[in-house]
Amino acid sequence: MNIFSDERVDCIAETIYQELLKRNLISKTAKSYQIKSEVKKAYIKFYRLNEDISKMVLQKIRSMSNAPEEGTSAFKVLYDKYFLAEWQKH
Repeated sequence: MNIFSDERVDCIAETIYQELLKRNLISKTAKSYQIKSEVKKAYIKFYRLNEDISKMVLQKIRSMSNAPEEGTSAFKVLYDKYFLAEWQKH
């Protein structure tokens, strides 16, 4: 898995936290460390789910007898179609 470093995830969590505050989606009195912790957990879960779906889609395309070559527009269209279908299942 090619997940971001702890420092990068912390930075992403801080950015999301600040945006939530700016949009008044969380209380200014909320404990920032708790919110950032939940944001980190959600981000990591989201990232892992995307990676898992991507692996499933790539495996599905590669197993096709007439699979388009990776990097082609046909491959991209097929990848996006299957990725969206898998994403909607979750």
